[in-house]
This record gives sequence, structure tokens and C-alpha cells, in this order.
Amino acid sequence: MNQEIRAYVRLEARVSAAFSFFINGMVAALIYHKADTVPFDSVSIAVDLLVTCLLMVTLTAYFARASLERTGTSGIFQSDSRFLRYTSLLFRRRFLFGPLAGISVALLCFLLIAPVPALLHMERISFGAYIVFKTGFTAILGYGLTRLELYAGMNRIG
Repeated sequence: MNQEIRAYVRLEARVSAAFSFFINGMVAALIYHKADTVPFDSVSIAVDLLVTCLLMVTLTAYFARASLERTGTSGIFQSDSRFLRYTSLLFRRRFLFGPLAGISVALLCFLLIAPVPALLHMERISFGAYIVFKTGFTAILGYGLTRLELYAGMNRIG
């Protein structure tokens, strides 16, 4: 992979991270705008992650696909990685990619995040802490998802 492709993927991922940071922060602020604390139990975390991941994966898939078509970089690589080939095949079917990848990402994130408040017996966190956590998390998620989707779209199937 040449420097131009790497710079393109890095730029697209950074733009996606910035949009995810601001848009998810604004949505969270609109939902909890008059709350002093936000629920932070396992059920609340699961619902929040599921909705966030489903929407982000689906939306970034459409934007990544449009970017790949605009730049003509779709299908330019051949990979031996089974994961990347499967992801590329699934990425070509965005109506399946969004829900399957969204649920998978939400489940993985839930397994990493949910034990912490459960072990600390936290049921609520302050609004400020929630906004910091949510915006940081979604920025990282947007960056990673965009990179994955762009590489999946650049990978040739077959």
C-alpha cells in the first residue's frame, strides 16, 4: 500500500472521528439536556451501545462506499486474510453489513465496558462524565470503523 492510499484512509478516518465526536455529543446532550446524572447500569449501557453502534456502522458504511466510488479505489487490493475477505464480502451488502457489524461491535464494546460499572457498583454518572466518555468513545469508534470499512471496500473479492 502506497503513501497516498495511507494518507487518504487516515484523512477519511480523522474526518469521521470528528463528525462522530460532535454529532454524538450533540445527540447525547439533546437527550439528557436537563439531567444532572445519566443512567450507567448494564441495561442502559447495552441500549446506548446498540443504538450508537448500529447507527454509526450503517452510516459510515454508506459514506465509506461513496468515498471509495468517488476516488475509484474500490477493489484495488487482494488480501489473504480470511477476516478481511469476509468483511469485504459483507461490506458489499450494506443492508446486511450495518446490522451484523453493528451488533457485533456493540457486543464487543459491551463486554469491555459493562463490567467496570458493575464491579464499581455504579448506577449513575454525572452528565459531564457521560458526555466526555460518549464523545471520546464515538470518536475512536468512528475512526476505527471508517478505516475498517475503507480497507474492506478496497479489498477485491475472489
